[in-house]
Amino acid sequence: MKLNKVLVSAAALSGIAAAGTAANADTVSVKAGDTVSELAQKFNTTVEAIQKANNLKNVNFITVGEQLNIPTNDNTQQQVQQPQANAAQVQQEQAAQQAAIAQQQAAQRQAQLAAQQKAAQAQAALQAQQAAQAAAAQKQAEEQAAQQAAAQKAQQEAAAAQAAKEQQEKAEQAAQAQAAAQKQAEEQAAAKKAQEEAQQQAAVAQAAKEQQEKDAQQAQQAAAQKQAEEAAAKKAQEAKEAAAAQAAANAKAAQQRAAQQAQAQQQQQKQQVAQQNTQQQAANNNQQSNNNNNNSNSSESAAKAWIVAHESGGNYNARNGQYIGAYQLSASYLHGDYSQANQDRVANQYVASRYGNWVNAQKHWEQCGWY
Repeated sequence: MKLNKVLVSAAALSGIAAAGTAANADTVSVKAGDTVSELAQKFNTTVEAIQKANNLKNVNFITVGEQLNIPTNDNTQQQVQQPQANAAQVQQEQAAQQAAIAQQQAAQRQAQLAAQQKAAQAQAALQAQQAAQAAAAQKQAEEQAAQQAAAQKAQQEAAAAQAAKEQQEKAEQAAQAQAAAQKQAEEQAAAKKAQEEAQQQAAVAQAAKEQQEKDAQQAQQAAAQKQAEEAAAKKAQEAKEAAAAQAAANAKAAQQRAAQQAQAQQQQQKQQVAQQNTQQQAANNNQQSNNNNNNSNSSESAAKAWIVAHESGGNYNARNGQYIGAYQLSASYLHGDYSQANQDRVANQYVASRYGNWVNAQKHWEQCGWY
């Protein structure tokens, strides 16, 4: 029994020594699929020790290629390993004691050994179950870590997508604002152009209206002037007719006086011819010629006076449009000289060149109403 105990103790010590000299490394490069818990289990340390040694904020988030410091002689590790080693040693000692007792009391305690074996199997099954549970918990923790990492990544991607969406919305809003501003500017330009065109049309209409009013005013003025001219012409015509009638009466009286004078002169001449029958025939002929000339001059003067009376009433300052003076001659004949002497001279030249004498001019006036 003592030998078995020694062997068991030696085995337990060798197990403790083996546990104390497990393979490890100071620095580990993280590979795909590595987790902090697996590395802690692999290198016989704790998750807290690795987290503390590397200042990890989240033990469930490590990246491939990341360099991790693995503590190997930490007190916390020894505290965790020591209970495990003691438990294993106790179990080994109990098993050795049970085996020694079973050898010495094989016949007597066969049934008890079987029961102990069953108990050991149950204990082993329990330990296996606990180990499986621990592995499942570890896997669940890793899955949770992976889920958290995936969720964090999804959150980051969602945040990036949201930021991109917001940026796109801002860009679309800016584009819409720019398009609205451009449309507003175009509408303002179109409104301004329409306003300018309307103003131009209004200005044209106003100018046309003013021109129309001006034309109407000019037409009214022309009509008024025409009426005034017609009234003046009518008045002048009436005055002319009155003057002509007066001149005709005057001319008729002058003709009668001239005829009486001529008749008296003829009687006187006949008496003189009768009394001076013996006088020279040449003197009688000269006297007769003088009498004929006097008669002709009297007729010319009477005809000239008659025309002056009918044209202007004897007014050398009379005007009727382009006709000026006592004889109502055209201004083009007088050449700007409206004096009485020039009017008499031009009138004599006009009548002599057109009618030959004033008597013929009077006859034409009586037939046509002008000379």
